[in-house]
Amino acid sequence: MRREGTIKKLLDAATDVLIELGYAGATVQKICARAGVSQGGLFRHFATTEALMVAVGEHVGNKLLVHYQREFERLREREEPLLLALRLVRDHCRSRDNQAWYELAVAARTNATLRKSLRPISARYHENIERLARQLLPDLAAALGPSFPVLVDTIVSIFDGEVIHRFVLENPAVESARLELLSGLVRHLVPVAR
Repeated sequence: MRREGTIKKLLDAATDVLIELGYAGATVQKICARAGVSQGGLFRHFATTEALMVAVGEHVGNKLLVHYQREFERLREREEPLLLALRLVRDHCRSRDNQAWYELAVAARTNATLRKSLRPISARYHENIERLARQLLPDLAAALGPSFPVLVDTIVSIFDGEVIHRFVLENPAVESARLELLSGLVRHLVPVAR
């Protein structure tokens, strides 16, 4: 139990430091200070800083999926499911925790070792996103068949891109219209999505 508590402290601290200072600023010293754990304690649980960062990616991804499912199920009777699904993808892409994923992804662009280590975690995360989408929107998944994973990936990519764009320039009018446009496109392509 104590081991799990220490690991959670380290993951939460590393997530916070990644979000606040970026990958380059996420030093072992800052993470350990935030977690209240010695550097030796960190390395007892994670062989390398990279191993910690990969664990952060997995930790954050799992948290986001659990929260997404909880929110979808809580709101599904109040909102049209397709629009709700799209809105929640956007909200989760914009979430504080997801910023840690962006930091890791950007760092992986130029860090081949991190990129190689993150690939399996990222692939599993995207498989879990698709699995959850199938579970929550089964009629749409059935209607689209093999195109459903492409739709899910496209929607996530659109909202990931929107978040990156917003770091420099926000355009609330376009962002609002984007949600309606995406919903309309899916409904046009697949009448069952109504």
